[in-house]
This record gives sequence, C-alpha cells and structure tokens, in this order.
Amino acid sequence: MKAQLEIQDGSRAGEVVELGKLGSFTIGRRSANDLSIVEQAVSRKHCRIDFDGEFYWLVDAGSHNGTFVNGDRISKCMLYDGDLIQVGHVRMVFVRPEAQSDIDTDF
Repeated sequence: MKAQLEIQDGSRAGEVVELGKLGSFTIGRRSANDLSIVEQAVSRKHCRIDFDGEFYWLVDAGSHNGTFVNGDRISKCMLYDGDLIQVGHVRMVFVRPEAQSDIDTDF
C-alpha cells in the first residue's frame, strides 16, 4: 500500500488520498492541485509533498497562513508515519504503511 493522507476535517473529512511514488504531490485551494482544499485559510498553492525514492518531505510553498506538522510551523520537514499535518483549518494524518513493515518486531 502506498503512503496516504487521511483527511480529518472540513468538507473532505474521512477521505483517504493516496500519494504517488516519485515526484511532488501538491496541496492548495486551486482545483489544479493534486489535493484541492476549498477553504479561505488555504493558499492557492499551499504546500507539496515530495518523495525522493526513500523519504517523503513536506514543503511549504510560501503560504500566508503556514503549514504545520504536529503543531509546529515548518518550511520543510521529513514526514513519518502518523504525523499530523495542518493546512488552514484542515488536519490530515500522514500514513505510510510500508514503514511499519520495515520495523523488525522479533526480539
């Protein structure tokens, strides 16, 4: 299963959006974004999630209201399974199921 965003709030609450593998996934108010969030507090092009083949990175695109991960305003940060992303008033959980399979639980 690919990495996903589980949308917690707003008109799209409950939706699960799959992220692509390589490249960028854009988030913003414009319909041309991969994930369009129609909310006044969200910039037209608010942020993006980049996948470099190994890690997912959340990058703010100079948004007016900022992009937050686990309550901290970021300009760029690596995403981990379970991170809470906030864009405007919308919260999303980053889920990377394959990260769980990488963890060896045998002791």
